[in-house]
Amino acid sequence: MLAISALKSSLLTILTVVVGCALRGDIVLIFLLLTQSIKTDFEPNRVIDNGSSPQQSDAIKGASDLPLDVLFFVTTSIVSSQGILIVVSAYFHYCYYVARRSEAHEWKCQPRRFLTPENAKHEIGVGITNMTLLGVVSGLTATYVYRGGQTTLYFDFSHRSLLYLVLSTVAFFFYVEAISYYTHRLWHTPYLYKRFHKHHHRYHSPTAFASVAMTKLEILLYQSYLILPLFGWFEIYAGAYVVVLLYIYYFGLVDHSGVKMESWFPWQPPSTFHDNHHEFFHCNFGFNTYFFDKLHNTLRQEHRRYGEDVFGGHGKPEK
Repeated sequence: MLAISALKSSLLTILTVVVGCALRGDIVLIFLLLTQSIKTDFEPNRVIDNGSSPQQSDAIKGASDLPLDVLFFVTTSIVSSQGILIVVSAYFHYCYYVARRSEAHEWKCQPRRFLTPENAKHEIGVGITNMTLLGVVSGLTATYVYRGGQTTLYFDFSHRSLLYLVLSTVAFFFYVEAISYYTHRLWHTPYLYKRFHKHHHRYHSPTAFASVAMTKLEILLYQSYLILPLFGWFEIYAGAYVVVLLYIYYFGLVDHSGVKMESWFPWQPPSTFHDNHHEFFHCNFGFNTYFFDKLHNTLRQEHRRYGEDVFGGHGKPEK
């Protein structure tokens, strides 16, 4: 029984990672970066251009001059992401929201609250629309990398020291967490919340689709600061970049799933942390650590009052 339970847990984790990537439209980009990295690592004599992008053969360069590669990468990004998302999300929905709906008190973050049929349809519709948009962005980025465009990625594991690899990976992770926290708080200022971010918070008890169900301005800005390091301030190993993306996408999906899940990483909050953000609105702005919420005292506190009209992140004293 323990072996079966462990197998189911492992399968669920893998599916969550896959659908997390699908939600961002990055299946093809991640596959391309991984294959480029693995191919370079197993070809020690391969020449690297400025430590960033491997030189391509003349045949590949000739083929990549055709606009068909753009069509291929964009179309593949959209189709693969949509297909994987629909199939895997249907599995999640059945396992929890259908088969175990009567046991919601055991697995659901908000066991007494479910999305209305209208909001559920809206969440899926906006999510799929935004996924298509992200698929275009990801496909264009994949095309650029495939064509040997200059980036700060390096594909040869031995290009930098192991210490540099660790430090640059941690730096990228905290860059994402910092910019996520501060932009998220910015969206929760009265004007921007009422004008834009309120649309995301109509899903008081979210499901996985909510992780990309927001305005197009928000989703494009979010995706842009994940892509920005490719052209940024320091070199980062392609494999490490992919690992951080997978981590972020996995927990982004888990945090919006509505399912109670704990993390095996000590710095990662449980899924109830972000679910509380949807339930109580202006608190718990971080995603992958408690650090910035603790620094700015924006963690939800039991004996304070929160609500959609209570801005600032600190709540109000209970009456």
